[in-house]
Amino acid sequence: MVTESMFGNAAPGKRRILIYCQHVLGMGHLIRTMTIARALDQFEVVFVNGGEPLDGMDIPPWVQVENLPPLTSDAEFRHLKSDGSDEPIEQIQYARKNRLLQLFEDVRPSALIIELFPFGRKRFAFELLPLLAHIRLAAGPTKVVCSLRDILVTKPDQTRHEEWVISLMNRYFDLLLIHSDPTFQVLDETFSRCHDLRCDIRYTGFVAQEPDLISALSASDQAPAPIDGIPLILASVGGGRVGYELLASAAQASTVLIRTRPHRMLMFTGPYMPNHQCDELRRLARLSPHIEVRRFSPSFQALMKQSALSISMAGYNTCMNLLTTGTSGLVLPFTGHRNDEQTIRAQKLERHGWLTVLEPNDLHPDRLAAKIEASLMTTQSTPRQPINTDGAQETAVAIQRLIAASHDRDSVSTSPRLSSVLSPLESWRSTLRRFLASQQARNQGLHVFLRDDDVDQDEDSLKSLLDIALARSVPMNLEIIPGLLTDSCASTLRNVLRADPSLLSLNQHGWIHANHEVEGRKCEFGSSRSLALQAKDIARGKAILESTFEDRFYPAFTPPWNRCTEDTYQVLDELEFLVLSKDRGKEPIAGYRFRDISTTLDLYTWKDGARMKSPDAIVDTMISQLQEFPLVGLLLHHKVMTNDAFRFLDQILCELVSHSVVQFHTFQTVLPFVPEIQVMPR
Repeated sequence: MVTESMFGNAAPGKRRILIYCQHVLGMGHLIRTMTIARALDQFEVVFVNGGEPLDGMDIPPWVQVENLPPLTSDAEFRHLKSDGSDEPIEQIQYARKNRLLQLFEDVRPSALIIELFPFGRKRFAFELLPLLAHIRLAAGPTKVVCSLRDILVTKPDQTRHEEWVISLMNRYFDLLLIHSDPTFQVLDETFSRCHDLRCDIRYTGFVAQEPDLISALSASDQAPAPIDGIPLILASVGGGRVGYELLASAAQASTVLIRTRPHRMLMFTGPYMPNHQCDELRRLARLSPHIEVRRFSPSFQALMKQSALSISMAGYNTCMNLLTTGTSGLVLPFTGHRNDEQTIRAQKLERHGWLTVLEPNDLHPDRLAAKIEASLMTTQSTPRQPINTDGAQETAVAIQRLIAASHDRDSVSTSPRLSSVLSPLESWRSTLRRFLASQQARNQGLHVFLRDDDVDQDEDSLKSLLDIALARSVPMNLEIIPGLLTDSCASTLRNVLRADPSLLSLNQHGWIHANHEVEGRKCEFGSSRSLALQAKDIARGKAILESTFEDRFYPAFTPPWNRCTEDTYQVLDELEFLVLSKDRGKEPIAGYRFRDISTTLDLYTWKDGARMKSPDAIVDTMISQLQEFPLVGLLLHHKVMTNDAFRFLDQILCELVSHSVVQFHTFQTVLPFVPEIQVMPR
């Protein structure tokens, strides 16, 4: 837990910044983001590291590092893994999500900076979407910032990916900081929807590490003692999870070159290179005394400055080191998993005179030796185009301005924020707390499900409901009108499922929610419709939802207006629906293969228009039902819910989830709690 004592030397009243960084393969994201943290010296900074800790990194006194249980990726970015832990990934994810939410509550930052997401790191939506939803629900002063590098990786489903990014950026983020010089690289080159972003966008310049003082290097970080006329070649591959082939080729090329060109080679494997690969490089070095192999140096930039040539991958940080030191560079871009980010950057820098790009066939020892010799012989004569590398300081300035502007607006605002209008402890809350405490003491399990009807469009009210589900980890059953479902609504639902596939049950709500009754109460599947017509509408609605959501669709059916006929039951049985959900009747529906799992409590009264019942009445009824029924179903209607209604729902769910005896269900998880219904012979 973050405490005041962690910032014992901080000046009173300093604002806090929470930074989230997840590095999964190399350490470039970590180095760049820590460089930004170093520039934020006017703040107290809590740096959340989601990857493996990096020993030896210089941490300034105003930065407190919080390491989440580490998760990394394979070289193809297909699977998450936790090196050195036997815990299932799902348990690690659950622990990380809760830790991140708790950190936010402990820190209460003026700004949250998230590196790369949502432009990348989709696999970490499980912890970031709940955090973002929590911040939005809190409606507090925290500003949310995306910290983005210069070039994005093209996705196989680029159109859908960009839709995902736009929807999240426009809902949750206040500022996008692009760490690039727009005269060199603009975001539009690798992201086509920039014009749809509604948040503020700023180019900061490239983020480069501050020049290290060579005299300050520790003994272990010192370069090999200089020898007049003998150049030093620096070979490195960042974190080291990829790039072994480059270092092995560099070592072999060095043994070829040493016959005609005296030189020394200092090689860095990176902290994450597998031990057996490091051992093989050390074996090669033992055969060539002019080669020295090390793991990692926090003063890498100073060592590069002393070198005549750098051989490396073409990652963001390494390229920035080449720019700031002026060292000649041979770079081999990483291209795994169709990743063209490093290739684009390296080719542009080559055209601007900053480095030379290696091709894979250049790794043959003789060819690489010739490339090294040519680089050592070449003197820089062509002017290099200047590139802004003040990104860290400009980022700090942008954050300061964002927070100052927010403070100014809050100080003059006369309208209360959503969460600031909470009344003192309401009577309903005291009543509910006493009841839940008594059930907790008795260890009496309470089972609840939530059903929301009329899902069809990508509405703010639907997103507000989904924010509550995400932030409180409360699963919900969503009843989708298949004939009216929009693509944007389907995309919004997929976003939530990406964070937690178990959070939503996507079910069918009739066909187009149309009334076909001339007289009497409204009904889409009433007595005026034949069995054939009902079967046609229900079947085509089911087909749409199955094709749209595939295995995310769960075959539960809710009839519009909670009314249908015996013919409807027959159709549902024949179409293999597993659940029918409507209003709880006096007698359960029997004789069919589906289960009747109907709601017991509607938060609204509908006479003379939709109107939410009083909180006291809702809680009194809910407590009575929890005592009487083995399962209580709350019926929601996001389309008519006001801010007050969403706030009340959020409050009541917070009370319920704070007691372990309360279990929330989707229709899929609730089936074991429904009494078995004998299927009558047909």
